[in-house]
Amino acid sequence: SNTLYVLICLCISVALVQGNLIQFKNMIGKLTGKNALIDYGFYGCHCGWGGKGTPLDATDRCCFFHDCCYSKLRKKGCIPKIQTYNYEYQDGFIICGSGNYCQKQICVCDRIVAYCMKKNLKSYSVKYRYFKTSQCSEDTPKC
Repeated sequence: SNTLYVLICLCISVALVQGNLIQFKNMIGKLTGKNALIDYGFYGCHCGWGGKGTPLDATDRCCFFHDCCYSKLRKKGCIPKIQTYNYEYQDGFIICGSGNYCQKQICVCDRIVAYCMKKNLKSYSVKYRYFKTSQCSEDTPKC
């Protein structure tokens, strides 16, 4: 039944992923070698859709930063989850390309977090992979 739950969640996630979130998923895959949906889509208290509570570890803090970064961009009129952007992956580096203000900044948010996840691969914890957000604290830190 656990496998069925994961499959249903993955199907829902794939349906929700649009625009730049696919680009973000690809960045994570290139830098970490992990599958973004399976390995990070439900990780901790902040990875995946939404987020609340205190981040559980360094990887979860990467996702918390991503939430904050997107929040700042939304306040400037950007739509970070659906606006696409240009980027290249060359020799192990992600290079954000041309575009308007929002496109460039969304790419920067995604790039920073993808590198953050790569930096914290050693502390990635399987026990947080499908963490129930109901177990997250009510106190979410300020950005």
